Amino acid sequence: MRKMATTQASALNGASTRSGYRRKLIEKRMELMAAMGLKFDVMAGQGRVAEDDQAQVSHEEFISLRLNKLDYDVLKLVNEALDRLDNGDYGACLRCEEPIAPRRLEVLPWAKYCVRCQEKLSSRHCGAEEPDLAAAGAR
Repeated sequence: MRKMATTQASALNGASTRSGYRRKLIEKRMELMAAMGLKFDVMAGQGRVAEDDQAQVSHEEFISLRLNKLDYDVLKLVNEALDRLDNGDYGACLRCEEPIAPRRLEVLPWAKYCVRCQEKLSSRHCGAEEPDLAAAGAR
């Protein structure tokens, strides 16, 4: 079983395919870091506000911090995927060690699990998805 996963993961590590995944991951990392910096810049630039507006500002800060947390979680996944690329482990499910479908990696190049294992993990957490399947990939 591990040998088959290693063979397919090796196929994913071909020079052109590997560089394509690396490019996508680096682009996503830059996008996330820029978005996180922009949100903090906006919050920092607000300065003092009238007491009547404080509730609205607090609510906006809460939303912005929550979005930054989601971005940070995806950023961690992207960095982990880049590490797996460097180590030659990219493309194999971290749970069952089977290959992750190339179509899945095209959509979510930071995916850690195959679809079957991700579904098992998601259902075990009462529908709370791991960040690699969250809508963060669509942002």
